[in-house]
Amino acid sequence: MSWPEADVEQLWRAAGVAFRYFDWVATLLWAATGAVLAARRGYDLTGIFAIALVSSCGGGLLRDALFLQAGPPMLVRTPTYVVLTLIASLFTWRVGESLHGRVPKSVTQLTGLADALGLGAFAMVGMRLSLAASISVPGAMLVGVVNAVGGGVLRSVLLQRTPVVFRPGELTALAAFAGTLLYAGLALGLHVDDNAAGFAAIALVVALHWASRRYRLQTRAAWSAETRRRRRSLSK
Repeated sequence: MSWPEADVEQLWRAAGVAFRYFDWVATLLWAATGAVLAARRGYDLTGIFAIALVSSCGGGLLRDALFLQAGPPMLVRTPTYVVLTLIASLFTWRVGESLHGRVPKSVTQLTGLADALGLGAFAMVGMRLSLAASISVPGAMLVGVVNAVGGGVLRSVLLQRTPVVFRPGELTALAAFAGTLLYAGLALGLHVDDNAAGFAAIALVVALHWASRRYRLQTRAAWSAETRRRRRSLSK
């Protein structure tokens, strides 16, 4: 479904004011985490800004271009996203200079929390905008997950790394999917207030992401060496 340019703001109004704030907060958080990764790679300010921009807005670009098709992406419709990314980039660059490149453990932990919050917020924003555009619930859940992990995938490609979501490890896409599922159940099934359902879903994503790190609840490779060894031992 293609939406006229004038209807983009109507989608945001239908999605609710809180979800626009979710989007802005998530943009700032993921821009900061992307900037930290770029700075640790030794990039200059231009490189830091580029990685931060892809991290924070990549999922939204995929959402707008592939699914909503509502004209130019929100990234270029308003300066808000570029300004938030620039703030995160300059802050990261300046703090890194003052710390001489040393990243304290507390900052690393905060980065993990920022990733989890951004993951949940982006999932909710993508799903809510999709529902406002009359996309089916399963389709909206898909858009929500893509909105949540898309920036991380594009960032990893630029950094020449295998995207985290494709590798065995911490719950990312699954955590985002669980958040969209909870939101659908609360907001659409039980008719809970949209904002309350959104906050509850984000909290679930953060909790799952934390539990994945704390208790090593991780995915594994489909054909791992351990699996092959187990099957050989059973066949003997």
